[in-house]
Amino acid sequence: MAFTLRITFSGLCLFVPEAANGGATGRMHVLLPGMFGHHHGGAHRHVAALGYDTGSLVQGGPALGVTALAKLTGHALTFGGGDTAALELCGHIPDLKEITGRPVDPDHLGADVGKKLTSRVTMAAGGITRVAPGVCWEWKPGEFRPIAHRVEWEIPEMEGDRLSVVATPLDGGGASKALGTLFPTNGRLDLDVYHETAENLPPDPLPAAHQPGLMLGEHPPHFAAFYGLFGGPVPMVIPRYWGKLADCPPITNGCAELPPDMGLTAFACLVGGVSL
Repeated sequence: MAFTLRITFSGLCLFVPEAANGGATGRMHVLLPGMFGHHHGGAHRHVAALGYDTGSLVQGGPALGVTALAKLTGHALTFGGGDTAALELCGHIPDLKEITGRPVDPDHLGADVGKKLTSRVTMAAGGITRVAPGVCWEWKPGEFRPIAHRVEWEIPEMEGDRLSVVATPLDGGGASKALGTLFPTNGRLDLDVYHETAENLPPDPLPAAHQPGLMLGEHPPHFAAFYGLFGGPVPMVIPRYWGKLADCPPITNGCAELPPDMGLTAFACLVGGVSL
């Protein structure tokens, strides 16, 4: 028996591919940067958590619509086996290597990542399927584009009839932490990885009408945290809010888009990527 594992990443997440033997596949690391020096307290504090429907705790159980959260701070997760993950990033995910001119510090991909990450999730199989395109941003001067704030990843043909989720310490020491054994429903298991401010987390995220929002021309307040993962001083580009998604020109090489009702409302916490 096999099932499809669907993981949806929300918030401040950096997608970093690691090729296997120089090929087109390998592992995709999703780095959740620490907010040290980047509004790490109060209303700007980010929480790294794994979410799943509580119905997944019972074999054959129905979806209950009640989300359980497991803390990921200080820990890493790996899903899938081998090095078969698709590594291409679509146009909705800006390539920060084009800005920095170098890759992230390779230490962030190893067994001891130090203190610059809150958490890390590694996919060893599957690929990006859909994104929430969010709103329109000015990226480089005069370049307008959507930037995703949610990314969906699927791993088909997961072996077995259940998934045991185990988190390992980011610092390479200490004991692993069992987060639970989860069961698919109708051949699919859905997980959420959040790196959001606390008011955007289940069970009671802040309604859209009460989101703080941005004024035209303002920068997302947390995006600069990505640039702290490149191992030293680097050039930075921070997007500026430009308007509704319809205000953007068509994007090339875009991902398929999530339905609007699956996109959530927060767009101050965006995703980024780093090409090979």
